[in-house]
Amino acid sequence: MHSNHSPEDRLIALLKGMSGLHMGEAMLTKIDLSLSQMALLRWVAQSPGCHVQEIADGLGLSAPTVSVGVRKLIEAGLLERAPDPKDRRAACVYLSEIGKEMQKKFLNRRHAEVQRFLGGLKPAEQEQLIDLLEKAFNTLARNKLPERNEDNRR
Repeated sequence: MHSNHSPEDRLIALLKGMSGLHMGEAMLTKIDLSLSQMALLRWVAQSPGCHVQEIADGLGLSAPTVSVGVRKLIEAGLLERAPDPKDRRAACVYLSEIGKEMQKKFLNRRHAEVQRFLGGLKPAEQEQLIDLLEKAFNTLARNKLPERNEDNRR
């Protein structure tokens, strides 16, 4: 089962293969939605009534960038904006009914694809795979490489 390639090379090849699957992206293409727009919709779905700045902070984007994305998704009928009852100068962002239905379809499609991905594994193997991936990602998160700056380039 193992090849003569290093674990690092095998993992890189697997990750490239997984990214090539474009899980859930076919649906986004049909409705002309980008992954970043889907991330914005997902954020609003998880935090209904949020403000643009909260979305920007959560997604690590600037407020003007998110504002443009929100405007486009409102124009597409997927989001709605309503005055904040606590501050009439501010606006809260919500999924529209169409946005809720689209989000539900996307999540169902993604779950089906993940089930297909894991389908060749026994339940215990699925748990083991997920446990090992979580362990690897947690290790990576704890041991981030330092940011490159002028001092590190020498």
